[in-house]
Amino acid sequence: MTTVVDHLGAAQWDTWYREGRAIDRLLTDAEVDRFLQHVNPSAGSSVLDVGCGIGGFSRQLFRWGYDVLGLDFSPAAIQTARRQGTQGRLRYGVHNFDADAIPAQLQPGSLDLIVCRNVLPFIDHQRFMVDARRWLRPGGQLYVLVRVWPERGGEPNEKPWQRGFTDEQVQDLQNGWAEQERWWLGRHAALFLSGARHRDL
Repeated sequence: MTTVVDHLGAAQWDTWYREGRAIDRLLTDAEVDRFLQHVNPSAGSSVLDVGCGIGGFSRQLFRWGYDVLGLDFSPAAIQTARRQGTQGRLRYGVHNFDADAIPAQLQPGSLDLIVCRNVLPFIDHQRFMVDARRWLRPGGQLYVLVRVWPERGGEPNEKPWQRGFTDEQVQDLQNGWAEQERWWLGRHAALFLSGARHRDL
């Protein structure tokens, strides 16, 4: 089945970031606890932060010792992230996962961890999940955080940046992964996925 995504343009996201809107990406103690239960940060491991926004979680990953590449298709978000500081092990870039060519640094088997927090409902997630399995090294993990709505189309019109998935769509994300863990964090599902079940990539 082909995913049809109702895209919000980069210009719209730029406006929200410049207005200081809450883009629903705040890191909570509960999320940190769950994350550290399932992911063991090791110095020098390479991480992709998909839809990194202004880089809050990217900076946390860097503090844990990861080498981090944060990508977002909003230039305003990336400008803000870079103002918070970059260095060799913490980098940011503007990238549209649906429209742009795959960056040269995202080679097959090149990543230990991919982080995707509140982003999948805004991109062609089926295509992305295939790419993510390709980019991960053996034993690598994909961490997904996504808001869950009781039914399709349940997201509030006044807060389009809070787009989510139904429970059925979240279940579909787990297809094709050998190891799966799922936790509830309030209205969000946190998924820890690793190991492709088949290599038709």
